[in-house]
Amino acid sequence: MGAAMREGVTTHAGRASGVEARHPLTRRRFMGLMGTAGVMAAGGGGLAALLEACSSGTTSSNTTSSLQPMTMAVFQEPDTLDPAASGLITVGTISRCVFDSLIWSLPKGSSNAFYPALASSWDISSDATSYTFHLRQDVKFHDGTPFDANAVKVTFDHIVDPNTKSKGSAAALGPYKETQVVDPHTAKVVFTAPNAAFINEVAGFAMLSPAALQKYGADFAKNPVGTGPFKFKEYVVGQHVTVERNPDYNWGPPPIRSGPALLSQITFRILSDPGARFNALQTGEIHFAPNLNPQDVASVKNNAQYHVYQVASTGMPWNIMINAQRPPTDDPTVRKALLYATDQQAIIKTLFFGLHTAADEIFTPITPGYDPSLKGMYSHDPVKAGQLLDQAGWTKGSNGMRQKNGQPLKLSFINITGFGFDDISQLMQSQFRDVGIQVDISDQSFPAVGDAYNRGDHNLADFFYYDVDPYFVRAIFGSDQIAHGFNWEHYSNPQLDAMVDRANATSDAAARTRLYQQANKIISDAAVIIPIYNSDGLFVSTSKLKGVQFTVNATPLFHGASM
Repeated sequence: MGAAMREGVTTHAGRASGVEARHPLTRRRFMGLMGTAGVMAAGGGGLAALLEACSSGTTSSNTTSSLQPMTMAVFQEPDTLDPAASGLITVGTISRCVFDSLIWSLPKGSSNAFYPALASSWDISSDATSYTFHLRQDVKFHDGTPFDANAVKVTFDHIVDPNTKSKGSAAALGPYKETQVVDPHTAKVVFTAPNAAFINEVAGFAMLSPAALQKYGADFAKNPVGTGPFKFKEYVVGQHVTVERNPDYNWGPPPIRSGPALLSQITFRILSDPGARFNALQTGEIHFAPNLNPQDVASVKNNAQYHVYQVASTGMPWNIMINAQRPPTDDPTVRKALLYATDQQAIIKTLFFGLHTAADEIFTPITPGYDPSLKGMYSHDPVKAGQLLDQAGWTKGSNGMRQKNGQPLKLSFINITGFGFDDISQLMQSQFRDVGIQVDISDQSFPAVGDAYNRGDHNLADFFYYDVDPYFVRAIFGSDQIAHGFNWEHYSNPQLDAMVDRANATSDAAARTRLYQQANKIISDAAVIIPIYNSDGLFVSTSKLKGVQFTVNATPLFHGASM
């Protein structure tokens, strides 16, 4: 889950227009991000970044009658189809078909580039408190209404509206004050404080139809209307979401495809079980699948009938969140013991065929704020884990399990079914048992599991989060995100909140990175997550599917895809 599916670029004060504005920041490297398409590379963390540009351009010889449909498996039931409210990867994938953002951020060689999208150019104030977007004048929403500056205002106001119950977008938007409609084709987004992350995040905010929001109200969640290359067709709960080609689309960036899509429609088939996704791929029922079992990926990586994509990501590693408010994990000594008891290398070798690299902290290695000095801070050490548990008063009984005052040391691990952690949770259950900790695992699916996490029903929760800007720390660890956002650690630290706000108000990249390193250290010391492995995006498609491209954080783009 975890994916606030946001693309971004380095902060740059000034005017950007024309076909691109390049930004060389290494965290956004094409070779390092989730948004590239490539072939499977041997070894954890390695990849071959290969952008499939064969379908780029504005025109095509394909006739409408020759266009074919495509089916992609998704592993989550959407919680909503309103991209302002959801933070799920599945919704992000669908949204990239239905909606456009103000700008594009795409990988280019070893760096990244801005490209005009619904905004043809933009200005950034020197203190990063305001961003002015000059909009295209030829864009219409799928409902026939024009895209204009009012739509920008309505979109951002909708994101921060408490009734929207945004799970990620509101936090990513930062200290939003207002959007000023300067004229019908100029929108000025204003913040109450410097917001250096916004230019990194804005490429992920979907622009919504004001008319549709007014027409459908809360039911916009089931009737999304945007300007994208595909129009929403239907959503059958538990089965699929289908979008169909927008024949009027003509404003995509040239590196992807400017003109109408080359697929007649896309069906996003909901298959929570990775084995079921792989079987459907083999039988031809689907053509593109994410998050398959590693052994299944390995079995087809040299098969010409399939194409395997694996890329690294900025953001947060795959990890286990530890609830800092629910006993017994409200004790930081117990939390640290859990980190020492976790054998990441065994998990990676046993379950993932060595494809991944062990994670050490809240940031992946290519994310600003990553601190090499934290590597090995909690290296696997079951003896140390036992000592810490003894120190916390949890002693071993004759059966090898620990207790305090007659109460067993028992943890509730709520696992997200089919989310990629099923086997991880069971292996960790065994590792914790080795140091005398009982772990009870229960499985829940979206969206109910999010409610359970927000209530704090768990000691342990599984999670990962893709984002290109370290400001995502606010969405995951912000005190105001407890009980309704993604702070499923239920961890509140005003010092951390203030440091993240300070980092986001800092326009100097080096100084900003240092502040995020300090935030990283605070979180690592608090021991509220157990990092497992650094994020990779794994996708497998049939070789018949051509021209798939990706954003910088692994959202597939089907603008130029064809069958």
